[in-house]
Amino acid sequence: MNLSELFQLLAWDLRVNRGWSLDSLRAKLLLVEVRLEQYVYRKLRPPSGRWRRMGWYLCRFPGSLFQWFLCNANIPGSVTIGRGLRLPHPQNIIITAFAELGEFCMLYHNVTIARNSMKLTSPASPKIGNKVLIGAGAIILGEVVIGSEVLIGAGTVVTQDVPDHSRITNTPSVIVPRTASRDVAEPGSKRHLEDPYSLWR
Repeated sequence: MNLSELFQLLAWDLRVNRGWSLDSLRAKLLLVEVRLEQYVYRKLRPPSGRWRRMGWYLCRFPGSLFQWFLCNANIPGSVTIGRGLRLPHPQNIIITAFAELGEFCMLYHNVTIARNSMKLTSPASPKIGNKVLIGAGAIILGEVVIGSEVLIGAGTVVTQDVPDHSRITNTPSVIVPRTASRDVAEPGSKRHLEDPYSLWR
């Protein structure tokens, strides 16, 4: 990655996360920091020598603190992210090292993209295609390949490959009847004010 490519990626990130809301501003700051980390990592790659590793850790440590305090996120510079990553709500986004995301993806809050191996020499990290929407609370785990133009529903746990042009969600919600609450205080009554949660017992 050279400076021209860095500025092009930053321009696309700022363009797709347009707006002046607090979430938009935090998304922009987060992506600027991630792109700078990516630039440093690729300049030092492979950070195998002692001084290269030290330089990378000196860059990564303040970057991780910045991400944590900004929006409780953790996206290291060793990830590969295509242009135009959209973060509508950038809180609590965790992406493992060496994961790959394509172009124009959208990640909602509480998304976790993690590997299932402790070996850094052979990381089993997810690979995600272009134009993938990942809903809030979704977890993508292991050495899986997500195709392009895929919709991953909120709260879905993905542990297998997903082909292009697919939608993956958890099983449909099951509605189970429950017995009516007995001895429930009427709303607004004295007993209800003393025990407002009696309805949920």
